Formats: sequence, C-alpha cells, structure tokens
Amino acid sequence: MTEKVRSTSQFSAQVILVLTEQEARALKEIVAYGTKSFLEVFYKNLGKCSLQEHEEGVKSLFETIRTELPHHLTKMDDARGVWNGTKIAMPKNLSKD
Repeated sequence: MTEKVRSTSQFSAQVILVLTEQEARALKEIVAYGTKSFLEVFYKNLGKCSLQEHEEGVKSLFETIRTELPHHLTKMDDARGVWNGTKIAMPKNLSKD
C-alpha cells in the first residue's frame, strides 16, 4: 500500500524576557568578555556537564545580546539626555535613526 497522505508536526516556542535597564546593562557587560572566554571560565570553575549541551544556545544568545542590546541602551541614553537637557531631541525624519 502506498502512502498518499502524510502528516508532520512542528513545535516552536519562544521565551520573552523583560529586563530592567540595570539588568540589561549588566548582561551587555557579561557578553562583552566574549563567548569563548565566558565558556572557558565557566567550564573551568563549574564544569561542563550542565552547560555543554547548550553551548550553541549560549553562542546564539551572546550574539543576539551583542548585536541587539546596544541599540536599545543607546536609545535609553539619548532619552535620558533629552530629559536632563544635555541632548537636543531631533525629529525622527532628521535624526540618524
């Protein structure tokens, strides 16, 4: 008997993490050491058994934080500067963003 109909399943999940500004800045500084350095120190001090199977996820997480977070922190700094009067707000069509 040939199979004319076939079904497959796919599951996808996302975790949305909300950080305070202080937590976001701390996380940015942690990843600034680099993935390789972080993993070397982690493995040396805490062993490989708990994190090694998630190493690709750690690399992806660090890359995401390194590329995505600075933009948001800069926006916070800019907004704070406008609020404090140390920076001039520019209309969106005239700004560099």
